[in-house]
Amino acid sequence: MNEKEYDQLARSECFMCRILEGDPMIPNPEIVYEDERVFVMLNQLPTQEGYCLVCPKKHAERFETDLTTEEWIHLQTIVQKTAKAIRETTEAIRVYTASLGSPERNSHIHIHVCPCPKGTPFDQQQFEAMKTWKTVEPTRMQELAGWIRELLSESRL
Repeated sequence: MNEKEYDQLARSECFMCRILEGDPMIPNPEIVYEDERVFVMLNQLPTQEGYCLVCPKKHAERFETDLTTEEWIHLQTIVQKTAKAIRETTEAIRVYTASLGSPERNSHIHIHVCPCPKGTPFDQQQFEAMKTWKTVEPTRMQELAGWIRELLSESRL
Protein backbone atom coordinates (compact mmCIF):
# COMPACT_ATOMS: atom_id res chain seq x y z
CA MET A 1 0.00 0.00 0.00
CA ASN A 2 1.33 3.41 -0.88
CA GLU A 3 0.68 6.71 0.92
CA LYS A 4 -2.13 7.77 -1.43
CA GLU A 5 -3.95 4.44 -0.95
CA TYR A 6 -3.46 4.69 2.81
CA ASP A 7 -4.81 8.26 2.84
CA GLN A 8 -7.96 7.17 0.97
CA LEU A 9 -8.43 4.27 3.39
CA ALA A 10 -7.86 6.47 6.45
CA ARG A 11 -10.42 9.03 5.22
CA SER A 12 -13.11 6.40 4.65
CA GLU A 13 -15.17 4.55 7.24
CA CYS A 14 -13.82 4.14 10.76
CA PHE A 15 -11.06 1.55 10.48
CA MET A 16 -11.23 0.60 14.18
CA CYS A 17 -14.98 0.09 14.18
CA ARG A 18 -14.68 -1.99 10.99
CA ILE A 19 -12.22 -4.31 12.77
CA LEU A 20 -14.62 -4.72 15.69
CA GLU A 21 -17.47 -5.42 13.25
CA GLY A 22 -15.42 -8.21 11.66
CA ASP A 23 -14.97 -6.35 8.36
CA PRO A 24 -11.41 -4.94 8.52
CA MET A 25 -10.16 -2.68 5.75
CA ILE A 26 -6.78 -4.42 5.78
CA PRO A 27 -7.08 -8.21 6.07
CA ASN A 28 -6.14 -10.28 9.10
CA PRO A 29 -5.51 -7.77 11.87
CA GLU A 30 -3.42 -9.32 14.64
CA ILE A 31 -5.40 -8.68 17.83
CA VAL A 32 -3.06 -9.27 20.78
CA TYR A 33 -5.37 -8.25 23.64
CA GLU A 34 -9.04 -7.62 24.16
CA ASP A 35 -11.32 -6.95 27.09
CA GLU A 36 -14.83 -5.54 27.34
CA ARG A 37 -13.66 -1.93 26.71
CA VAL A 38 -10.32 -2.00 24.86
CA PHE A 39 -8.47 -3.93 22.19
CA VAL A 40 -4.84 -3.96 21.12
CA MET A 41 -3.57 -4.93 17.70
CA LEU A 42 -0.30 -4.94 15.87
CA ASN A 43 -0.07 -1.93 13.60
CA GLN A 44 -1.08 -3.23 10.17
CA LEU A 45 1.32 -0.76 8.52
CA PRO A 46 4.24 -0.89 10.97
CA THR A 47 7.41 1.14 11.02
CA GLN A 48 8.94 -1.09 13.71
CA GLU A 49 8.45 -4.73 14.67
CA GLY A 50 6.03 -5.01 17.58
CA TYR A 51 4.37 -1.61 16.95
CA CYS A 52 0.84 -1.77 18.39
CA LEU A 53 -2.30 0.36 18.52
CA VAL A 54 -4.43 0.47 21.67
CA CYS A 55 -8.05 1.43 21.05
CA PRO A 56 -11.27 1.82 22.99
CA LYS A 57 -14.02 -0.39 21.60
CA LYS A 58 -16.47 2.46 21.98
CA HIS A 59 -16.22 4.84 19.03
CA ALA A 60 -14.63 7.92 20.57
CA GLU A 61 -12.90 10.74 18.76
CA ARG A 62 -11.88 13.02 21.62
CA PHE A 63 -10.43 11.61 24.81
CA GLU A 64 -11.27 14.75 26.78
CA THR A 65 -15.00 14.64 25.97
CA ASP A 66 -15.87 11.20 24.58
CA LEU A 67 -14.31 9.06 27.31
CA THR A 68 -14.98 9.18 31.01
CA THR A 69 -12.01 9.58 33.34
CA GLU A 70 -12.36 5.92 34.27
CA GLU A 71 -12.40 4.85 30.58
CA TRP A 72 -9.29 6.96 29.90
CA ILE A 73 -7.46 5.52 32.90
CA HIS A 74 -8.33 1.98 31.78
CA LEU A 75 -7.09 2.73 28.26
CA GLN A 76 -3.82 4.14 29.62
CA THR A 77 -3.39 1.11 31.91
CA ILE A 78 -3.56 -1.13 28.86
CA VAL A 79 -1.17 1.20 26.99
CA GLN A 80 1.38 0.77 29.79
CA LYS A 81 0.96 -3.02 29.88
CA THR A 82 1.29 -3.12 26.09
CA ALA A 83 4.49 -1.04 26.25
CA LYS A 84 5.95 -3.46 28.81
CA ALA A 85 5.06 -6.46 26.63
CA ILE A 86 6.52 -4.80 23.52
CA ARG A 87 9.70 -3.83 25.36
CA GLU A 88 10.17 -7.39 26.60
CA THR A 89 9.40 -8.86 23.16
CA THR A 90 11.62 -6.52 21.13
CA GLU A 91 14.23 -5.46 23.73
CA ALA A 92 13.47 -1.86 22.75
CA ILE A 93 15.66 0.90 24.18
CA ARG A 94 12.52 3.07 24.47
CA VAL A 95 8.83 2.66 23.77
CA TYR A 96 7.09 5.73 22.36
CA THR A 97 3.41 6.53 22.73
CA ALA A 98 1.33 9.02 20.81
CA SER A 99 -2.34 9.76 20.28
CA LEU A 100 -2.58 10.77 16.64
CA GLY A 101 -5.42 11.03 14.14
CA SER A 102 -7.77 13.86 13.26
CA PRO A 103 -11.45 14.42 12.47
CA GLU A 104 -10.61 14.03 8.77
CA ARG A 105 -8.50 10.88 9.03
CA ASN A 106 -8.38 8.02 11.54
CA SER A 107 -10.79 9.80 13.87
CA HIS A 108 -11.32 6.88 16.30
CA ILE A 109 -8.99 7.38 19.27
CA HIS A 110 -6.04 5.02 19.15
CA ILE A 111 -2.78 5.18 21.05
CA HIS A 112 0.36 4.28 19.11
CA VAL A 113 2.81 2.17 21.10
CA CYS A 114 6.01 2.05 19.06
CA PRO A 115 9.30 0.42 20.09
CA CYS A 116 12.68 1.92 19.29
CA PRO A 117 15.08 -0.99 18.62
CA LYS A 118 18.57 -1.29 20.06
CA GLY A 119 21.17 0.31 17.84
CA THR A 120 18.80 2.85 16.30
CA PRO A 121 20.79 6.00 15.44
CA PHE A 122 19.52 9.11 17.23
CA ASP A 123 18.29 10.73 14.01
CA GLN A 124 15.98 7.70 13.48
CA GLN A 125 14.50 7.77 17.00
CA GLN A 126 11.41 9.53 18.40
CA PHE A 127 8.90 10.55 15.70
CA GLU A 128 11.27 9.30 12.98
CA ALA A 129 10.82 5.78 14.39
CA MET A 130 7.10 6.10 13.66
CA LYS A 131 7.30 7.48 10.10
CA THR A 132 8.48 5.07 7.40
CA TRP A 133 6.55 1.85 6.84
CA LYS A 134 8.55 -1.32 6.67
CA THR A 135 7.66 -4.75 5.41
CA VAL A 136 7.17 -7.27 8.17
CA GLU A 137 6.50 -10.74 6.83
CA PRO A 138 3.16 -12.28 7.89
CA THR A 139 4.88 -15.14 9.73
CA ARG A 140 6.98 -12.62 11.69
CA MET A 141 3.83 -10.59 12.49
CA GLN A 142 2.18 -13.76 13.83
CA GLU A 143 5.28 -14.60 15.87
CA LEU A 144 5.42 -11.10 17.40
CA ALA A 145 1.67 -11.16 18.03
CA GLY A 146 2.00 -14.48 19.86
CA TRP A 147 4.75 -13.23 22.15
CA ILE A 148 3.00 -9.94 22.92
CA ARG A 149 -0.34 -11.72 23.40
CA GLU A 150 1.25 -14.17 25.84
CA LEU A 151 2.88 -11.38 27.86
CA LEU A 152 -0.34 -9.36 27.97
CA SER A 153 -2.21 -12.40 29.28
CA GLU A 154 0.21 -12.73 32.20
CA SER A 155 -0.72 -10.93 35.39
CA ARG A 156 2.82 -9.70 36.08
CA LEU A 157 2.63 -6.79 33.61
